[in-house]
Amino acid sequence: MKNKNKKSPNRIKCQITGIERLSNKTYLANKGEKNGVTGNVWASFYVSKPAYKELVEYVSDFGFKSACEKYNIDNERLKKWLRYNGRGAFVKITKQIEKDVALAA
Repeated sequence: MKNKNKKSPNRIKCQITGIERLSNKTYLANKGEKNGVTGNVWASFYVSKPAYKELVEYVSDFGFKSACEKYNIDNERLKKWLRYNGRGAFVKITKQIEKDVALAA
């Protein structure tokens, strides 16, 4: 007998590790609303907790520019990874990074 189960549309994939996990519509909608975007947009910037912790450590140790180069992404994507997946610490990090970028320019 064939497996007729379809892959859930509520799977979210970590943008760093590529690991997927099952979620639900309500969770995605709430996360999106909390960040001022749709659930689908939020999901497109999802980073798992272990990968997020590693990312924050790297940014703290080596800076924003170095992290962008390591992960091969632009500044805006990194800011959104930090903003959408963090619990407040991202605000301090992002503001400091923006000041550093402004001073360097």
